[in-house]
Amino acid sequence: MEVVGTSRQGTSSGNGDASIDTERLVKSIREKLDKLYSPSRECCIYKVPKTLKKINEEAYTPVRVSIGPLHHGKEGLEDMEEHKLRYFNDFMQQSGKSLEELVEIMKDKEEEIRKCYAETINLKSELFLEIILVDAAFVIEVLLKYWFDVLGTPNDRIFRKPWMIHDIKLDLLLLENQLPFFVLQYLFEMTNINLGIEDDKTMSDSFIRLTLNWLESVSIIQELPVLENVNPSSVKHFLDLLRSCLMPMEDSQASVPEEIKPSKVKQFIDFLRSHLIPRQSLQQTQQEFDIPSATELHEAGANNSSKVKQLIYFLRSCLIPRQSLQQTEREFEFPPTATELHEAGVKFKVNSSKNLFDIKFSGDVLEMPHRKIYDSTECLLRNIIAYEQCHCDDKLMLDYTVLMDYLINTRKDVELLVQAKVIENWLGDNDDVSNLFNGLGKGVVFDSDRCYFTKLHRELSDYCKIRKHRWKANLRHNYCNTPWRVLSIIVAAILLGLTFIQSLCSLITCHK
Repeated sequence: MEVVGTSRQGTSSGNGDASIDTERLVKSIREKLDKLYSPSRECCIYKVPKTLKKINEEAYTPVRVSIGPLHHGKEGLEDMEEHKLRYFNDFMQQSGKSLEELVEIMKDKEEEIRKCYAETINLKSELFLEIILVDAAFVIEVLLKYWFDVLGTPNDRIFRKPWMIHDIKLDLLLLENQLPFFVLQYLFEMTNINLGIEDDKTMSDSFIRLTLNWLESVSIIQELPVLENVNPSSVKHFLDLLRSCLMPMEDSQASVPEEIKPSKVKQFIDFLRSHLIPRQSLQQTQQEFDIPSATELHEAGANNSSKVKQLIYFLRSCLIPRQSLQQTEREFEFPPTATELHEAGVKFKVNSSKNLFDIKFSGDVLEMPHRKIYDSTECLLRNIIAYEQCHCDDKLMLDYTVLMDYLINTRKDVELLVQAKVIENWLGDNDDVSNLFNGLGKGVVFDSDRCYFTKLHRELSDYCKIRKHRWKANLRHNYCNTPWRVLSIIVAAILLGLTFIQSLCSLITCHK
């Protein structure tokens, strides 16, 4: 084969048609490496994964206003840009800061803000800082105008139109429409605005209270956390704070079960876990095998091979695909549907808790908190789940929706929960509620080993497998479901008893 280009700078391309300039290629790759974006630990704002977005793109897309750089300039959102500038002007007047001062403040925080975005923001500093500054001031003004009615003007395009403020509420809670919380908090603290609450010791407390007041209007929240339990430095953004408001509280009846709490393990297992075992199989492997310690192996000696076999089997699990090992522990079980539970004799009852994780099964009663289902419920749940998929170690909101997905399979399941007042359906059609929960689990990664409701799933499944429960439930549903049927059964039993006694007396008389 003829070699084309024998100079030091080039070699044959392999097909003999062109040469490769080695120095130019190295320079090109090196420039790309130099520009390579290094993910930061502060990253907390993500683009929704395509697998989720293609299922329901509208749930993740702002309708009225773009916040931050990810949706800036999108078609259909341009009308709010002028109104955002009006709010920005109001913010400057309230803060007492000049435009030059605000710009200088943002310049100092540009790098820190960029680190909060998972995607590389390919915008020049001037445009990027303008977007962040104007949007942050807009959000703060929205919160203030919602707190103080007097700040609203007669020609306000947001607060004078209920449909507009409703859309903006949802837009501010979309995963791709977030600003770092510290930016909003820092700008608010510069205003020195007094909310009129004496309990607030710092401006940070005031801003948290201002934000919680805004989130309280979101229909999905039924119980806000105590102000003292909210650490402003740990809040990433509005959606993160919303998720925190829905999680089990430490002082609530709902608490993280022991099954998913971290526990101390042997040093040997820790070493193997960190180097050999895939993360998703760690808990399963630890539960499946009673791993002996080094001391136990030494004391066991050659005559006691059971411990050694256990260790060998454990090591096999580190190297052999999990699917090829025989499962020694009971498989994860999903709960029956509400209809199946009802047919097995389970009663649904509303408890007094407002935390959606406070679900308990005792005897034959499944207690659940009252939950209202609105048009906005799906949008909020989808964005929280998307945030968990991208950022959170514990997928608690996904665990909740998986439970509801299996309880609710058809409109009949919804009817049972509505009749028990567990669900208050504001969507109108029970099919809409079943479709809502059945669709939330599509495209997500569910880790059954770390599910919050694993114990509850097992209890419900075990109850439905017991035949006597089904027999009792069948008797109650088919023959004792109304007072008149119960009365007729009692009367029939009395008549049957009297007939038997009469027959017995007649038989005795005949023998005499």
